[in-house]
This record gives sequence, C-alpha cells and structure tokens, in this order.
Amino acid sequence: MYVRCGYFVGRPIEGKKDELDAQLRAVMDLYPGFPGIRWAHMLIADEVDEGAPEVYATVQFAFDSKEALDAALATPHRQELRAHYARWVLPLFDGTVLHANQHVASMPDAR
Repeated sequence: MYVRCGYFVGRPIEGKKDELDAQLRAVMDLYPGFPGIRWAHMLIADEVDEGAPEVYATVQFAFDSKEALDAALATPHRQELRAHYARWVLPLFDGTVLHANQHVASMPDAR
C-alpha cells in the first residue's frame, strides 16, 4: 500500500472555521475520481498538543503501489481536484499545504 498525504499547515481564516471544515469534508466526494484509488480520509484537527506542528488537517489517499499513485496523479483529474481546492478550500485557510508519499505498515486487526 502506498499513501499520499497532504498536510494543511496553518489555521482557518478568522471566522471561517466551520466553512473550511465543511469544504474539507465535501472535497472527499472528488477522490473516487482517481483511477486505482483504494481509499481516502480527511483528518481535521480537534485537539493539538502544545508545541506540536500547526497541522490543521491531513488528507490521506491510498493506492496499491507507487506506480499506481504516479499514474493517478498524471491524470486530468488531479488538475480538477487542485482547481477545486484553489477555489473552495484555500481561500478559507491561512497557511500552506505540503505533501509526502509514504509506504504503509499496519498493525494486525485488533478484533
């Protein structure tokens, strides 16, 4: 499994938290447009430890391999998704978005 993460480092524009949170949740409807995607999650900070990096939200989306991720990012859907973020999400956010592509190691199911 291979995951791309987008880290929203910063904070909502003053008075725009609820609107930003709603847009971050709504954008998840677009992720199934990536060919080969396995799943996607949006993590929105509720509580942050004192001294921790100011990561307000994290989007994670997974593929079977690095090659599958690279192929998905090479599609026109990526530009459509970026345009959506630019229009609906980023105007509500004071900060930057940084990305990391990561291999996944998981614990066994605890059930």
